[in-house]
Amino acid sequence: MKSFEAQVRDIAKMTEANLNYVMKHSITDVLVGAQTTQIGIGQGATSFEVGKIPVDKAVLANSLTVDGAKGPASYVTAILGMQIGDYKRFAWTADYAMHVEVGTDKMAGRHFVGTNAAEFSKFVAKRVAEVRS
Repeated sequence: MKSFEAQVRDIAKMTEANLNYVMKHSITDVLVGAQTTQIGIGQGATSFEVGKIPVDKAVLANSLTVDGAKGPASYVTAILGMQIGDYKRFAWTADYAMHVEVGTDKMAGRHFVGTNAAEFSKFVAKRVAEVRS
């Protein structure tokens, strides 16, 4: 594995277009993962996969908002217009979103956001490899 300094030197050599490609696609990878659905308890699920969003009536998946835009694919347009240095806030606004993410005394967390966000470095490495090939 390369040192952080070597990674920064490699990234610095990339063109602005490549940097934007890596940024946009890596953020998209996180959000696609977080929006990947699985059957919820209300639909008869007896188990769950950490990192996927449970869906009973799709309220949680549909509650994704990005800078005021709402809907399960609202991130697509937001990311398309992003440039390096831009700030976007992605949030699931259903009343119970945080309970599903981290869990409660009666339910284990599904970690649909945290699990995918933790993979960001892996997504970046994959996208960097794409622009280098």
